[in-house]
Amino acid sequence: MFILKLIRYAIEMLIVLFLIILCRSSSIDKSSNFMGNFTAKYGPRLGISNRANQNLKNALPNLDRKQRAKIIKRMWENLGRTSSEFLNIKTLINEKERIRVKGKNILENNLNNGVIYVSGHIANWEVIPIAIKQIDQKVGAVFRQSNNYLFNSWMIKQRKLITKNQFPKGISGTKEILNFLKNNGSIAMLVDQKLSNGVKANFFGLKSMTTSTPAVLSLKYGYPVIPLKVKRDGGANFKIEFFDQIKIDKTGDLEIDILNFTNKINLFLENMIIENPEEWFWLHNRWDKRFN
Repeated sequence: MFILKLIRYAIEMLIVLFLIILCRSSSIDKSSNFMGNFTAKYGPRLGISNRANQNLKNALPNLDRKQRAKIIKRMWENLGRTSSEFLNIKTLINEKERIRVKGKNILENNLNNGVIYVSGHIANWEVIPIAIKQIDQKVGAVFRQSNNYLFNSWMIKQRKLITKNQFPKGISGTKEILNFLKNNGSIAMLVDQKLSNGVKANFFGLKSMTTSTPAVLSLKYGYPVIPLKVKRDGGANFKIEFFDQIKIDKTGDLEIDILNFTNKINLFLENMIIENPEEWFWLHNRWDKRFN
């Protein structure tokens, strides 16, 4: 079993190495276009696209079949582009004009304040810490460990090119995040995926297990939670907008307040996705049928 797993991981890493060579053999714009066109053509044919179709039915039931198919095709295009751009991350770091930021005053007002930035897997989410670093150099990012430890090691090295402050999801990562915030660092978190723990929050009118970490850290320790959205601005260029911090009317019951706070984060994500559904990651198994 171990040998078979190792062989599979090695094959996956060889594919990654091939893509690195392919994507770095031309400019970031050309490789982004190529990968986007490739995945837009072949991605919708994969069985996993059925999950994206069902998720669209759950979240946006008013869409017809053709509208869902168009969104799924564009989603695959975005995923291909994002993968290619991650392999060329140094270009996005160095060519700062590719990332336009709206709401820089919000970043400036929260500089050295210990702040949590939240968003989702939309457009190219990897550029979020790059945008924050235009104002705030002391930013950390939260990442999910890959099952493939060969790929995981390489992926962390890539992300450390953006910021050396990388924290894994989970209990140990939360402790590290809290210490980082206490030292006036800022944290960028993607909070749109299902977890085995957290709270049963509302998401597009359905119950979904959602991380409660931003709500807990804000309600217990007073750290502001700032939502942001990312959107493609033509090819490998992006617009990022920061919004005022999320606040709720506290009830005095911490559990209720955490749920209300998390629901408010999810409502922001909903509006962001509705505005630009073609660039969200619809392939994730977001909703648990046991709760709905």
